[in-house]
Amino acid sequence: MSQGFSFRVGTALIVGAYAAIMSVLVFGVGRDLWQAVGHYEPQVSWLMSETTVARVAALKMARHPGAAALYALTASLSWALIGALTAGGFAWGVVHKGAAALGVAKALNYLTAIAALYALAGLTSAALHALRLPMQDDGLQSIPGLWFATMIPSAAILARIGALIAHDAGVLVAVCLEAEPERLARLVAEAEASHGPDSMEARLARLIARRRPAVS
Repeated sequence: MSQGFSFRVGTALIVGAYAAIMSVLVFGVGRDLWQAVGHYEPQVSWLMSETTVARVAALKMARHPGAAALYALTASLSWALIGALTAGGFAWGVVHKGAAALGVAKALNYLTAIAALYALAGLTSAALHALRLPMQDDGLQSIPGLWFATMIPSAAILARIGALIAHDAGVLVAVCLEAEPERLARLVAEAEASHGPDSMEARLARLIARRRPAVS
C-alpha cells in the first residue's frame, strides 16, 4: 500500500511541478498570446500532429515566431512527460510489484471518459464546419493563449493517468511472469478486500491465479 501511495504522490508532484513551470514559462515569456491569429482552421486536439503543424504555421503567418517556437516546445515537452511517466510507471510496477495504484475499473472509466471527450470535441468541430459558423480569425479557437491553457493541464492529467495505468499493468505482468503462489494469493486477497469479491479487479486477480503455470 505504501509503495502504491508513494507512487501516486510522486506522480502528482511531478505533473504539478510540470504544470507550474510550464505555465510560468509560457505566460511569462510569451507575447501577444491573447490576440486571435488569422489563417487558422479549428483543430480537434493538441495531441494530433496536424494540430501542432497548423498552429505553428498560423503563428508564423501572424508574425509571432517566438510564440510558434514556444508552442512547438511545449507540445514536445508535453508528449515527453506523458511518455516518460507512462514508461516509468510500468517499470516501477514491474520492479516493486506493489498494490494497484488505480485499479482496473477506474482505469477503464478514465479511458472511456477521455475517449468520449475527444469524440465530443471532434463532433463539435465537424458540426461547426457543417453549419458554416465562423470559428477562425477572431474566434476563441484562434487565441494562442487558450491553446497553451488547455494543453498544459491536459498533458499533466494524461501523464498521471498513463503512469497509474502503466504501473498497474507492470504489477500484473510481473506477478504473472513470476507466478509465485503466495504473491498470487495476496493479489486475490487484496483485490477482494479493496474492491469486493465481485469487482472487476477481483475477477481479474482470480483469473491470473488460476492460469498460473505449474511449478515443478
